[in-house]
Amino acid sequence: MELPNKAFKPSGNGTLLVCRVQPGASRSGVSGSYGEEAVKIALSSPPVDGKANQELCRMLAERCGLSKSAVELVSGRTGRSKIVKITGIPPEELRSLLSEEGK
Repeated sequence: MELPNKAFKPSGNGTLLVCRVQPGASRSGVSGSYGEEAVKIALSSPPVDGKANQELCRMLAERCGLSKSAVELVSGRTGRSKIVKITGIPPEELRSLLSEEGK
């Protein structure tokens, strides 16, 4: 699937990922693009007590082969639009990892 370049911004030794989440989905995964500047991500966890945020960070870390500590929610704790910092992966590599279908 094609993900928007503008959703992946370089940040120090990693990438800032702009995403739009859909909590309470039947399964977690990257759904595609949300407009031209964000990646749409479905989360199976409900948006209660930060569970969806935890699921987002866990899923991204697992998908990228990183530890959970390498993925940090920078903004959007209570909204659907979020910015996540992923340390150790440049923007193009992250875009490629999240674009892979079937994961």
